[in-house]
Amino acid sequence: MKENEYPILKVTNVEWDKDHDEFDTLPTEFELKWGFKNWDTDEVSKWISQKFDWVFDSINIQQVGTWQEDSG
Repeated sequence: MKENEYPILKVTNVEWDKDHDEFDTLPTEFELKWGFKNWDTDEVSKWISQKFDWVFDSINIQQVGTWQEDSG
């Protein structure tokens, strides 16, 4: 990866814990522009739980590309 290039992660098959009041509004798949060169499943999983303020039972994460941060 180039210096200003970061991973794009595809998050799929998110099975949210069903005790959530608004369970139906939570996404089951999305893409994420990760802001760090390296990533691991535990770190991304923790970020997703914090972002959506809820826990999940299972998840799939894979890198599907890269994005470049504008240097200007």
